[in-house]
Amino acid sequence: MYYLTTIGIETENEKSGNTKVQKVKFLVEAESVEETTIIANKYIASDTRSCQLLAINHMPIECVISPLTYPELYKGGK
Repeated sequence: MYYLTTIGIETENEKSGNTKVQKVKFLVEAESVEETTIIANKYIASDTRSCQLLAINHMPIECVISPLTYPELYKGGK
């Protein structure tokens, strides 16, 4: 299953010095919301910026078509 996670990343405005939370979305492949939370928190822990997990939503995606999953579709020709 796929989950759309929203992570808030604090950024500082260079002119005013105030902090602002930028909301960034990541697609996570996991078996449950609990596993998604664990994966997202590990990702956040590796970031040097101040981040927090804001939301997790289930994405009803059947499959992802990409060069990794279907390399034959991305080769030249028909």
